Amino acid sequence: MLIRFVAFVSAVALITSCNQASPVAENSGDTATDSGIPPGAIQEQFTDTPGISQVVLNNNEGKPVNTGTLKDNVREGSWVEYHNNGLPKSITTYINGKKEGVYLEFSENGQISKRINHHNNLRHGEYKEYNYATVKEERFYSNGKLEGSVKIFYADGKVMEESSYKNGIREGISRWYDQQGNMTIEYEYKNGELVKK
Repeated sequence: MLIRFVAFVSAVALITSCNQASPVAENSGDTATDSGIPPGAIQEQFTDTPGISQVVLNNNEGKPVNTGTLKDNVREGSWVEYHNNGLPKSITTYINGKKEGVYLEFSENGQISKRINHHNNLRHGEYKEYNYATVKEERFYSNGKLEGSVKIFYADGKVMEESSYKNGIREGISRWYDQQGNMTIEYEYKNGELVKK
């Protein structure tokens, strides 16, 4: 069982490090402390690699709550936060203490609930939230600011709302739809201000 879990975490770390060209943005949904050792954690220095240490924070029952690696006392690589049932709650990849690459958040039953790309500690690139296997929300960030299309979906996968953003501000046409897919509202925005109903 432990071998399977280690293989799972290693595979996710490999996937996230290979996907670093995908950027991300701001700082919500992925709220882990960005650098250093969590209070109460155990830090084990690797004697064969100076400056590198493994960090484990356990709960009162001795189960891991948070694990990761420090390089010169700064977060580096994949950090995993765990649910009480032992399954991963989130996986965040760091380079020099900054979020870089894919952040994944999981439900207690192990399904992905969020996938957020980061670059230089900012959301940058695709952001998706899931309700089980169905996309609940999708947006795109550029250097921490919403950019382009934002879509919110009903539970059945049909579009509920679609809006456009430029430099973090609502811009252009925004539309809302009923559950049958019929457009019910259409507004136009300029620089975040409603200009036409």
